[in-house]
Amino acid sequence: QVAIPETAIGGLANTVYVGAPIKFAVTKLGLVASNISRVFSLGFHHASSVAAFEADTIANSVDAELESLGLAPEEEQMLFEWEKRFVEYQNMRFEIAERSKALREALETYRNALKDGERVLAEREIFRKRAAALISGYRTRDLTFRTFRNEALEQYSTLFDLAARYTYLAAKSYDYETGLLGSDAGRTILNSIASSRSLGDLTGGVPQATVSTLGDAGLAGTMARLQSDWAVAKGRLGINNPDTNGTLFSLRRELFRITTSANSTEDELNWQQALEQHRVADITSDPDLADACAGLRRTNGAPVPGFVIPFNTTIEPGKNFFGLPLAEGDHAFSESNFATKIFSSGVVLRGYQGMTLNYQTTGNTTSTNGNATLSATPYVYLIPCGQDKMQAPPLGNSGLVRSWQVRDQALPLPYNLGATAFNSGTFFNAFGTLTEKPWILRAHAAFRPVDNPAYFYGLVPREFTNTRLIGRSAWNTRWKLVIPAHTLHSNSQTAMDRFVGSVQDIELFLRTYSHSGN
Repeated sequence: QVAIPETAIGGLANTVYVGAPIKFAVTKLGLVASNISRVFSLGFHHASSVAAFEADTIANSVDAELESLGLAPEEEQMLFEWEKRFVEYQNMRFEIAERSKALREALETYRNALKDGERVLAEREIFRKRAAALISGYRTRDLTFRTFRNEALEQYSTLFDLAARYTYLAAKSYDYETGLLGSDAGRTILNSIASSRSLGDLTGGVPQATVSTLGDAGLAGTMARLQSDWAVAKGRLGINNPDTNGTLFSLRRELFRITTSANSTEDELNWQQALEQHRVADITSDPDLADACAGLRRTNGAPVPGFVIPFNTTIEPGKNFFGLPLAEGDHAFSESNFATKIFSSGVVLRGYQGMTLNYQTTGNTTSTNGNATLSATPYVYLIPCGQDKMQAPPLGNSGLVRSWQVRDQALPLPYNLGATAFNSGTFFNAFGTLTEKPWILRAHAAFRPVDNPAYFYGLVPREFTNTRLIGRSAWNTRWKLVIPAHTLHSNSQTAMDRFVGSVQDIELFLRTYSHSGN
């Protein structure tokens, strides 16, 4: 409300109050303003056209009322100003309505954008949850795949390496039996086994000499070629029809060059001195014999005294079996055979006192000579410690001599069903392919000698020979004949003294088979 003063005009009897009409008009304008507020209210809540119609109606009614009042010019001027302000106020109404409309549109746009954002967030959350589930599944499957793949690859790699190793050993065995892989081409065959990374064609479980598109015949291709050559070589080289012989070599006469004259005291002393020179306080201290002789070591670590007689053998023209110039009474093998191999071996202790042999053709033989008597069952070892030598087959008359460092190794059991502890070390892998350390050396067992070579030529000639060296070449760069003292007598010193004083000669018997090679 606006306070308008009521001013009297110049002292007339009938006083006219100028502010009264204006006050009335303002009162009316208040009504108009009230109506205008209602119009604005209608403008906010109804359509703009309806609000405009009502506003015009109210304005026309106000004009009619103002004319009926008969206002003075000053009052009309004031009304004009108020009307002008009213018009301005009315114009502002449309701007407010437009801005209200823009606000409503902006709010609707905001709400739509908000809903779109919430929808996008929900879709992203669903996508991420689904992607996380898929990735988790992929990871699980990938881990499972990798685990089983690595297991399969490890198993394949282990078994393939084992197959390659056996193939290589087969090729080396072929070379040892035939001597045909000493050339550059032959060494290429061995290298191809080491470099091959495939099994090859095993149609029907039989190796086939086929070549893949990659040019690698694999292990099977090499095995098939070796088998094909072997089928011909064993007949052509005389491997399937060898020459057999039994030969007795005297260490005293052919190795030490000491005659066996019974009336020569000097020869006896020289022989005894030769035996004394090969007397050893502890056989196990010899690195060649420590692991090669089975049952030689003592659990308490005590020394094992005995005799160790080293010698080398050869098959060369003009030389005896021990590599000395061939002399009267010496023995030698023929160089016309490219390979001479051992079938069985034996040892004769001439003059040994106390040996008892129960043999059906000769009866019981017991040699005793007072205090020189030793045990009835002595034992000896014959160990090849050097390189096996053989000539290359004389298919081209090359005369080439080849050598092999033979390792008598044991093949491990695939499963070892009895869980037997063959050795202290175990070769472990994820699948138990090998149950022990691979390629351990096979030790040699001791065998019994005789005191008369006639036992080697009896009705049962194999009874007193040892076949441990079967397949080994008779030509070797270093042998060792071992006679442990504890097999002769409980007192080692007494045993060795009596042995030196009684044994007249040590003879080596070899039953051999030879291949002509052409």
